Amino acid sequence: MSAAPLLDALGCLTESGWSALSNSPPGRVPAEIVAHLGRCARCQERTLALAAGRSLDAPRVKKRPPPLWRTAVVIIAMLLLVVSAMMMLSQVR
Repeated sequence: MSAAPLLDALGCLTESGWSALSNSPPGRVPAEIVAHLGRCARCQERTLALAAGRSLDAPRVKKRPPPLWRTAVVIIAMLLLVVSAMMMLSQVR
């Protein structure tokens, strides 16, 4: 391992940790980095962002909730399904 620490004070990968990760061939990443990535959600997100070609400083895109009209359509469709199932059950009796 290199003399530079791989983890910072917060417990996330340092620049030397990221360079060790990116410069390692597949399957040869240091065990300390692999163990850390297995438990740190922040570094997992950063790894995925780097793999997708986004910069680490790029703002994350937040998903907007579905429009209210679409939610209402789904609820009405579910109610119609329940009512039609009850009507069919009453005919089977």
